[in-house]
Amino acid sequence: MKKRFLALAMTAVMVSSVCVPAMAEATDEFAGEELSILVSAGWMDNRYDETLARFEETYGVTVDLQTIPADQYSDLLLSKLATDSCTDVFWIQSNPFAIESVIVDPEKYCIDFTGAAWEEKIPEARRASCKYQDKLYGLQIWNNSPEYIMLYNKTLFEENGWEVPTSYDEMKELCATIAETGITPWFMPGADGWQHQLAFFQIGGVYEEAQPGLYEALNNNEATFADNEKMLEVLNQFKELSDLGYFGEDWIGTDSSNMSNEFGDRNCAMALANSSYIKQIKDDTGTEDEFGLFLEPLGGNTWFPASPAGPTMFGYAGSEHPELVKEFFNFVTETESLQEILDNSPAYTNIHANDDAVEQHWLPEEEEFMASIPEEKMSVSVLQNGTKYTNDYWMQFGQDMVSFCLGEMEANDVLANMDANRAEAAKIVGDANWE
Repeated sequence: MKKRFLALAMTAVMVSSVCVPAMAEATDEFAGEELSILVSAGWMDNRYDETLARFEETYGVTVDLQTIPADQYSDLLLSKLATDSCTDVFWIQSNPFAIESVIVDPEKYCIDFTGAAWEEKIPEARRASCKYQDKLYGLQIWNNSPEYIMLYNKTLFEENGWEVPTSYDEMKELCATIAETGITPWFMPGADGWQHQLAFFQIGGVYEEAQPGLYEALNNNEATFADNEKMLEVLNQFKELSDLGYFGEDWIGTDSSNMSNEFGDRNCAMALANSSYIKQIKDDTGTEDEFGLFLEPLGGNTWFPASPAGPTMFGYAGSEHPELVKEFFNFVTETESLQEILDNSPAYTNIHANDDAVEQHWLPEEEEFMASIPEEKMSVSVLQNGTKYTNDYWMQFGQDMVSFCLGEMEANDVLANMDANRAEAAKIVGDANWE
């Protein structure tokens, strides 16, 4: 692991600073201090700008916000932790297993927030992603929207008489019909490095349904990704759609930065997106088209992508300003801050927090979609958050999917690589099931 850290220590970093002059009424206790934050692109963005500026004003401090490209973030964070050079606050994509597998030694690297009043602001379903061995280390402020389901241009569908697909065969047939019109059927931003693998992982329920007890078996090292028939089926379906050009002419080289305009200009018909992305499309483009939501049908999926996990912030135990870090966590969980974060979010319509004073902005389309899903179809977590050590190798899996689509490796090799990576992570944390 040390060799891996050293090799990545020179990774390029994009840094942005949020600095506002200290105001006269600033709290003197922290005046002049700087709070540094390391975060992956997309986890804070401009939704936190007003709150960070107000934090600077209130305490007479500056915030150094270091935003790292998603495909570089994990390795850079691990390097900083290993070399005792981390920022005051850092983020990880957390789930009930991630603190142990990503941070490995939270007692060494993380501030212990056990007993903090803001723990009650975190919904019970999300606390498992913030705690390790009954100690509170992380704060998860995220939305409660359906994450990464199929979003489609409803108006476009109605005008052309296209039906929402409920099976893979129907999806492939629909894509063929849409492609004939010159519209990209399914916008797939492969260049982001983290989005395309959602098509495989978000349908965890279909894998568990095909092999009951799979998640438990994977977590006990009694099953593998490799040779799993349903997983192979989904990967091969994904590649078939890619080969047929239904993700776009160069989906591997396309990023998501223009996705809302692609929808607004009717250049694409569907994409995997958060349900509230409808808001961003309309805000960015002014389109009068209506949009709808449906479950991704690869593998015959009929399961909702349950996922009480998400980006989570931690305080670095080696911080020179531990009390300022604690005050920052207090500050961002106040009602005013939660409302700011929600109101300034370009895409999300709600925030998942135990605070009735926050005014939510759910879309009718989201409420309609949620009401259409039977409760029993919401009981299985997405694959990356329901199984140990899987999300830790998200980017590597995505790279392997691209290699598979390019014909450079076989589908089962993609799955076998995940098994090998999970085994390595298990050994690092001393998981007895892998001994």
